[in-house]
Amino acid sequence: MTDQRIVYTSSDALLPGMTRMEEWQFRMQATLNFDTSFACEQASQLAWEVTTHHFAGLIGVLMQLSPQKIERTPASLSQADVDYLMVDLILAGEVWSRAGHRETVAKAGDFLVLDLMQQSTITLHQPATLISWVLPRTALPQDPAALHGMLLDHRQPAARLLGAQLRELMACSPELSAEDIAFYGAESTHQLVTTLSRQLAQPGQVEYQPPLLGRICLYIEQHLGDRTLSPQDLSHRFGLARASLYRLFEPMGGVASYIRKRRLLTARRCLMDHRQHHLRIGQIAHRCGLEASTFSRLYTQAFEMTPRQARTLSLMARPLESIETLDIQRAHLGWFRQL
Repeated sequence: MTDQRIVYTSSDALLPGMTRMEEWQFRMQATLNFDTSFACEQASQLAWEVTTHHFAGLIGVLMQLSPQKIERTPASLSQADVDYLMVDLILAGEVWSRAGHRETVAKAGDFLVLDLMQQSTITLHQPATLISWVLPRTALPQDPAALHGMLLDHRQPAARLLGAQLRELMACSPELSAEDIAFYGAESTHQLVTTLSRQLAQPGQVEYQPPLLGRICLYIEQHLGDRTLSPQDLSHRFGLARASLYRLFEPMGGVASYIRKRRLLTARRCLMDHRQHHLRIGQIAHRCGLEASTFSRLYTQAFEMTPRQARTLSLMARPLESIETLDIQRAHLGWFRQL
């Protein structure tokens, strides 16, 4: 039987009743809420092989993909819990990216870094093979926003050393014991974080300012528990007219709606966190900047269950090692919650 912490999917084995296009878009939405699009000839040739490995605090995804476009749009950012960095190690082919002010072409051996709290567009003009490493943004001691779209060239020692370790970790993954997974996963995370932190410390990196929308979203994320956080506060802090702020957030349903969604997503994460089960539901609402009197109604509207039901389900949930199904949506969302 396949290792329960490893999920393999392929365009040659589709879910019942789904076309290739429907299943691929479902899988991309079910993990980190990516949008995908294809030219006509690309749609007819759509194919993938994806193997996802869960390590301690780190997820590695080996992908062989046909040509396509993969995007994080404002709508994507408002609909998913995306507090992660994605670090792509290109194994074969080329990956064209547009992220913030950076437009790059990543080739074999290169690393491409994406902050999933910011917009980006990835284009594959030809088939490509890559390993995507996903880790929490909070793993970095510095603000990782400046890394968005950064390319670590394969000729640099840092890229060669890090690439060798991460390729071997993926190759050895099926043979690792539970103790090995915890140890080598933590060691690889440490090396990945150290390499990225050194890039942030280099001259020129810290001077980068992400696009205005990204800066505002980051500020919102850092102040969700602040009761004074509001469209008026943001307009004053960023020197924007109210109309300009609303136009900026219009694709996300408006700035007030975006703040509320992010607060509710944070509350959902807290409710599912076993380490926070000693907190009353009203306390969680308060910590997330929400009124206890309206929290249950808003939460139910957003997630189709009450906060109490969500907490009960999380208490009943079995740990990762006991997952019997390899369904990608259930497995992956559980993994991301554990990062």
